[in-house]
Amino acid sequence: MTQALAGFNEHGIVLATDSLATRFDAAGQPEIFNVNKLFALNRRSAILSGGAGVSVSLSFALRRQIARHAGPLELEEMAEFALPFLSQGYGRHLETHGPEAEGFRRIYFILAGYVPDSPPPHFKMVLLGSEENELPLRRIQIGNVVVMPRNLGMEMRLFKALNQGADLEEVLHLSKDFLKNMAAVKAEVGPPFHYATITSRGYQPIIL
Repeated sequence: MTQALAGFNEHGIVLATDSLATRFDAAGQPEIFNVNKLFALNRRSAILSGGAGVSVSLSFALRRQIARHAGPLELEEMAEFALPFLSQGYGRHLETHGPEAEGFRRIYFILAGYVPDSPPPHFKMVLLGSEENELPLRRIQIGNVVVMPRNLGMEMRLFKALNQGADLEEVLHLSKDFLKNMAAVKAEVGPPFHYATITSRGYQPIIL
């Protein structure tokens, strides 16, 4: 199960995630593997997915569709397109493979980007998700912080740092410490960890 977090302030957006994922073989036995769940959708936006393993392939499919669009899309336009697109893809997956195993029936997607025509600070995040294999996916109301699965302690630390004007480097190291701590206590969370920022200059993968 993915551990992910994202947040923004006037300096930009930070996104962070672990890389462990679970899939099930024909006999229903779990197999743990590594996958990058965080990548750019275009020069100024990114997607971070989690929950059901199919979330990563759906994210790649969404990126391919966005790349085919005539002209650049702003984040809100991407979200409006993504909601039915991802819902239909997840529905086809469930029709083919049946319900996910107990404990793996959550799926979510964090879309984040720099939107220069929006009010300051010009950064935005959208959370799309579903619990218990529910369809269609729905848009979940969020502020400038997302931690999935939820961790109230980290949400409060991240919210405080961002709203006190912490720079992105400070927020990245706060995120790194959190992921390392979660990996130490949860077998389903583990390295390598992936990080990225989005600023007015665009999307940038980060190595810590």
